[in-house]
Amino acid sequence: MLRFFRVWTILLHVLIGVQFFLAGFGARGSGSPDEAYALHIMNGRVIAVVALLAVLFAALARSGGKLVGMSAGVFGLVVLQSVIVLVSVQGTLPGQIIFGLHVINALMIMGLAEAAGRLAKQRLAERTSPATPEPAVA
Repeated sequence: MLRFFRVWTILLHVLIGVQFFLAGFGARGSGSPDEAYALHIMNGRVIAVVALLAVLFAALARSGGKLVGMSAGVFGLVVLQSVIVLVSVQGTLPGQIIFGLHVINALMIMGLAEAAGRLAKQRLAERTSPATPEPAVA
């Protein structure tokens, strides 16, 4: 199950990369912001579902509380993305500042997801490597 979780985090990374592309794509899109960012918003919802399932998969992998907590942190940061969008008031300086946190938070999501993936890889290596024999004492 830990190997599956590791692959799942790779899927999450791919979706996050696509999300950055879709943000740029939407920024240069024509029409209303809702139309321009429609794919970005849809992919964000997919990321939320994948992040939520990652918490479940980390728990099922019995990989320890740290990995489950990191996965929950990723999901929490993804939820925070939507809160940031809802709180920022378009066309105002405070709204622009708050919305600027959307990008900073995205970088934090990417970093924490990467750290969770690395920890899963480390735990997987620990589980699959043969134990080192104890030296014989004469």
